[in-house]
Amino acid sequence: MPVRRHENLVAATQPIRFYKFVALTFLFITVILSGVIMFMSSKRTSIVIETKSAPVDITDSVLVGDADKLGSVKGIVVSTEVTGEEKFIPTETEDREAQAVGKVVLYNDSGLTQPLVATTRLLSADGVLFRLKERTVVPAAGSVEAAVYAAEKGASGNIGPSDFTIPGLSATRQKEIYAKSAGKMEEGLVGVGILGKSDMDKAEAALRESLRKKAEEQLARENPGLGGVFKLVESEIMSENKVGDEVYQFVLTGTATVVGVFYEADALRALAEKSLARKAVDDTEKIYPSSELVLVKIEEYDVADNIATLQVFHSGLSKLNPESSQLEKSLFFGKNKDEIRRYLLRLDHIRSVNIKFTPAWIRTVPYVGDHVEIIVKEVN
Repeated sequence: MPVRRHENLVAATQPIRFYKFVALTFLFITVILSGVIMFMSSKRTSIVIETKSAPVDITDSVLVGDADKLGSVKGIVVSTEVTGEEKFIPTETEDREAQAVGKVVLYNDSGLTQPLVATTRLLSADGVLFRLKERTVVPAAGSVEAAVYAAEKGASGNIGPSDFTIPGLSATRQKEIYAKSAGKMEEGLVGVGILGKSDMDKAEAALRESLRKKAEEQLARENPGLGGVFKLVESEIMSENKVGDEVYQFVLTGTATVVGVFYEADALRALAEKSLARKAVDDTEKIYPSSELVLVKIEEYDVADNIATLQVFHSGLSKLNPESSQLEKSLFFGKNKDEIRRYLLRLDHIRSVNIKFTPAWIRTVPYVGDHVEIIVKEVN
């Protein structure tokens, strides 16, 4: 009987030890797994990519007209002729000699009235001879203002205030009848307008531009709601004056023929932006069109057939595409800093790469997408 109790005790102790071992093993595995999970969840990587955009532009030819062809835009091709006339003032002058003019005050210190005929001579203190413009009567014991002009043409007549004697009177009478001027005598040299070649060229260009604008405004009123581009195709400018003529003003008349091509502006912009988008080399690039107007120029036109070819210029910016497949997070799993930099810096538009691991002692990117952050910054 005692032997049997011992056997039962041993049999009962063995299962208890087994279950204890299993529980401890499970606890150990749980702790290890928890540690691994905590370690994995703490691993994070931040990749900051600094990029710089690059200008990009296109120059394409676009067909405009009635024809519904690939790459074409519906539009209207028209022309008009306008006429106009404008007056211009020459800027070039030449100095020409003339008779200086001015005014004097005639004095009479005697008790007798003194009549003086037109052209009566008056001699300045410096010996410059002038003449009365009109017959004048100088009252006794009084004075009167009179207009005078220089006897000779030229700058010698441009004198300042002076005293004058009247040589035609007797010596005694000259002491009683005399003249004085308070102001300058002027216009001994006068500027005469000369129609120069530069004035004629500028005037013709100005009239031609005026006619062009007049035609464009007229065509635009006739075709509202459409974008338009214009070309001056013919002009004729005429004048009754010629280069070298003495004129104070001259008149030009002219006619001009202007062609206008009108088109759906939104459709043309869409074509230009589509062409611009094709400049992207691959999905790492994204093209952002400029908000400015699309520049348009007439290359060829046929008014009769209502068709024209336009040269279209548009610009934009090429930037790194943050949604590119080449920036997928999975591409960086398990890579170290050097591997990441080498990979990214071979892509266009990337200027610098800054990589931060957390905790600081890890050396590779974790294999969990949520723990990888990719930030794209644009620099000037």
